[in-house]
Amino acid sequence: MVDFRYDQAEGLRRLLDREHLRMMTVTAGCHGVGKTSVVINVAAALAARGYRVLVIDENYGPANVSGLLGVRSRFDLNHVMRQSCRLEDALIEGPRGVSILSAAIGARALPSLRALEQERLIESFGRLDGRFDLALIDTPCGNAGTPGLFSRAVQDTIIVSSAAADAITASYALIKRMRNGQSGRRFGMLLNRVACENNARVVAANLKKAAHGYLATSLECLGSVPRDDSLSQAARGFQAVVEACPAAPSARGFGRIADAIADWPRSGQRRDGFDSLMQRLLSGSRFVFANAGV
Repeated sequence: MVDFRYDQAEGLRRLLDREHLRMMTVTAGCHGVGKTSVVINVAAALAARGYRVLVIDENYGPANVSGLLGVRSRFDLNHVMRQSCRLEDALIEGPRGVSILSAAIGARALPSLRALEQERLIESFGRLDGRFDLALIDTPCGNAGTPGLFSRAVQDTIIVSSAAADAITASYALIKRMRNGQSGRRFGMLLNRVACENNARVVAANLKKAAHGYLATSLECLGSVPRDDSLSQAARGFQAVVEACPAAPSARGFGRIADAIADWPRSGQRRDGFDSLMQRLLSGSRFVFANAGV
């Protein structure tokens, strides 16, 4: 549901934004920083601002997006690939009308598709163009060996970290690996579950300085989310905190991050769409899995 507290200028900006689909992958250098919770709440916060959001979930297990929201679909990307359903039938409705596509199994099966099956899949994704303004892709953590397939097909990447020293070190290492793997990639970073926002700003500034000085890589600091009991309570109820308790400190933090993401300057790429995303995934999947020994 659209939050009508936002003025007409905001509505006009959203309308102009829809001329160009935005895609961003969300990942982390290590487990335990609340990456998937961030995806859920940022998606809901963006939807509250009137954006039509698709979340593509590349993770397995009960702690993935649908698991944390307590929802399940009869179909996922793999069913679409096997023509057991339409792509539209595999979309799950999440908080504030966010759409969710489970893609973990399907992503692993991409290299085995024949040419005709690839064409059908590209056509299926092409039908989503115009339906969404922004896609957030929850990819596996970067310490898992083989990177998430979607992370290789999308240039804009959000790194989720905590302010703990080991998480910051893992985030820096992840930026270094991903930077070496693809030219033109852009990085944003947010700190989750922070105890002190002033300290979080210092940590983020130091990491930004290190990325610039040692990796020649720009890092956009998107903000931080304070540690908050309301977030845990909402999670136990399979809800986004921005929906269950919008006045909570964590909900306000997610709102500020949603604004920062919406205002993140575009990369200057050509106009993109879901069909071209799938084309890049298909062309890159064979290389990724061949080098991973799959």
